Amino acid sequence: MARRRIYGVETEYGLVATVDGRRLPADEAGTRLFAPVAHRHATTNLFHRAGGRLYLDIGAHPEYATPECASASDLVTAQRAGDALLLALAADAEALEAEEGRATTFRLVRNNVDPYGNTWGSHENYLVGRSTDPRVLSDWLVPFLVSRLLVGGAGHWRRGRFALSQRGDVLADVVSNQTTRSRPLINTRDEPHADPERHRRLHVISGDTNCLEHPMWLVVVATELVLRRAESGGTPPVGPVDPLGALRTWNRDPDAGVASSSGGVVTARGLQRAYLAATQDQADDADETGPGWRAWRDLLDALDAGRPSGAEWDAKRRTIEAWRDRHGLADADPRLDALDLRWHELGLGADGQPRGLAARFQARHGVRHTTDAAVVAATRTAPGETRARVRGALLAAAQDARRDHAADWSSFEVRDLPGPDGRGPATVRLELPDPFDPAVPEASDLVSRMGAEPRLRALGGFVPPPG
Repeated sequence: MARRRIYGVETEYGLVATVDGRRLPADEAGTRLFAPVAHRHATTNLFHRAGGRLYLDIGAHPEYATPECASASDLVTAQRAGDALLLALAADAEALEAEEGRATTFRLVRNNVDPYGNTWGSHENYLVGRSTDPRVLSDWLVPFLVSRLLVGGAGHWRRGRFALSQRGDVLADVVSNQTTRSRPLINTRDEPHADPERHRRLHVISGDTNCLEHPMWLVVVATELVLRRAESGGTPPVGPVDPLGALRTWNRDPDAGVASSSGGVVTARGLQRAYLAATQDQADDADETGPGWRAWRDLLDALDAGRPSGAEWDAKRRTIEAWRDRHGLADADPRLDALDLRWHELGLGADGQPRGLAARFQARHGVRHTTDAAVVAATRTAPGETRARVRGALLAAAQDARRDHAADWSSFEVRDLPGPDGRGPATVRLELPDPFDPAVPEASDLVSRMGAEPRLRALGGFVPPPG
């Protein structure tokens, strides 16, 4: 029987904005990008009718938090929808800038580093049971996460050196409640957005932002398999004595031996093989973990054989090396650094072709886990198997009727409905505590009321004259 879990990803985007050829500072670029949202909704932090959250994060990074998803493939679709929503926002912002007499362009980049050493994140969220000891989760997850760059690294070519992971060199702690100062593998901030007596949110902030669909999907499915194994009990594979030191070593060479906690040595490739073997009995063809386990095995087999594996870092490195060899360039040629960045760019160029090399690779060689039609639909409608569908319907009704409303992950309220006596305004608040519940009867009633009943506004004591 398939098991149930809620997944989500928060993706921060790189942003470059220019006005008449002059590059804008990051904070001004972010402010101008979100100007259409601010004009419409008086905020730069918006829960979207697609179920997710679109906002300008600390550091002036555009960010999209996906809605709650019940499968890895739904999550990939939601991530792609986030890209589409940001690109649509950029187009709206450029149009608004043009109305104000400025020739402004916005370029969005789906990566984690810039040429100056700044970094931003991709945060995975997994809903786990409160009864599972967090120390057990950590024991299983830490060795897995420091070796997972072999599967999920996005690759980074910089000044003639190649690393498997963009985030691998900037992580500074194993487990911490911080997300910016210490940048741990696992963040312990416990915000389940659900019944806290039953659930906790596992917040993994060490992964790269993948552009290719197959690595996006496989990272989540492989992590799900490890979580199932941890929840089932048993002893995890032997990991490195110094996880962060191993991460930095393996980021350059996944076959380098580092000291293990058993007194021997361990490699990233060997550790991934150990986790693959340990999770085989958790793979289930009733859900994505059966195909996912086999895809994980196939990727490791391809890497062992020197074949294209489907890992993003592998595809990127092969692309850059082919271009280098074709043009006779040295490894440290800055044009290769520019090519690395171009891998991650979103959107279409003037010729109608994708700007990003990853998007071109995806179209020609990449394994898909969604469709273009599904992505378009996901920019308008939330996934159907979780609470996000309820939130999306409430938000759509409120926005269409221009209601005074507020939303967060586990509640919704509307503030301008008539009260029981027909006068008002009255605030109606609806709690949405169950992330697995896609149908709440009270929500359907509230949607109908928002569409049918008059809007009443609190006027702060001022009463307009009659007539």
